[in-house]
Amino acid sequence: MTVNPSRRKVLKALSALPLTAFSGTATAKTSRTPIRINIPGPRSLPFLPIELIPILGIDYNQGVQLIIRYFPSGVRALEDMLAGSAQFSAQGFTVLHAFHSKGYKAQALAPLSGQVPPYGIVVRNELRKQVKSVTDLKGRSIGVSVGNVTSKTYLQQVTEVFLITNGIKPHEVRWVPTAQNWDGQFGALSSGSVDAVFCEEPFMSGLARHKAGFVLSDFSDPRIMAKIPGAGHLRATLTASSEYLKLNSPYAETMVRMLSQSFEWIAKTDAAGVVNRLNLQDKDEKLELIDVLTRQRGMYPSDARFSRRQIEATAQFMRAAGILADEAFDINTLINSQIAGVKP
Repeated sequence: MTVNPSRRKVLKALSALPLTAFSGTATAKTSRTPIRINIPGPRSLPFLPIELIPILGIDYNQGVQLIIRYFPSGVRALEDMLAGSAQFSAQGFTVLHAFHSKGYKAQALAPLSGQVPPYGIVVRNELRKQVKSVTDLKGRSIGVSVGNVTSKTYLQQVTEVFLITNGIKPHEVRWVPTAQNWDGQFGALSSGSVDAVFCEEPFMSGLARHKAGFVLSDFSDPRIMAKIPGAGHLRATLTASSEYLKLNSPYAETMVRMLSQSFEWIAKTDAAGVVNRLNLQDKDEKLELIDVLTRQRGMYPSDARFSRRQIEATAQFMRAAGILADEAFDINTLINSQIAGVKP
């Protein structure tokens, strides 16, 4: 579906300007075909396989230049892509339903997440004596990346589900928008503008290391994840508009192929090898990220194919989150698996 000019202006106004653009091997003088992708970040671990593509020169070997554009949330990254500013985006899979309901057809091309969710709740240190369990968050402020009035981000959706399982209704906390990057997470906690943040790694470990807060709930703990229906659901996916896929399938194939090669490289490389390619200057940050990736080896899939088991878990999660009010809705309509393929 084509976004009309007036809607395009609205979407661009709603979308934050990309925080930065990055390409590890490309230069302005390159003759390679540019491919633009919008993702949350930078350094949000669910999207690391995309960030590694130009760093490893995978795009160069495919004869293209991958240009990565960062946004404070996946919803805004998707909005900007649908407005025509990029060919692809990556964001929480579950947000696609809201856009589909409004007539904006976007489909997932490949998964970015495996089975281990690298996120949790970090609370300000000053509240250590007052907040000892999730139920103590009732009435308090929680920072999380948010979308817009009609499209919640995946992180807000999963936070709401977790709070509900712990007896807290979404309206019983105050939601504060925070960007899905280090500055947004650290700034919110250290300034005292929020009581807690719901964030992903490596921000969760980094906040604790910098003593901005303490980890209240780590969702990699099986006991915590047991409270989330459909715990093995899709976290994030590579996405494109349905119209773009019809007209530019070769580029979509290239993008999926590059992602698959990134997954393969991660699978055969130890955590230290992955982190060393990121050229991080802070020694403590490097060691912290190595530790996270060592503990979270299941964070990324082994290849770019969709998993039927994971799709079923995703439908379960989306029903629990109230995203799928229509029981007859088939979430496979949000997936284009013709390029990446499907496994059990």
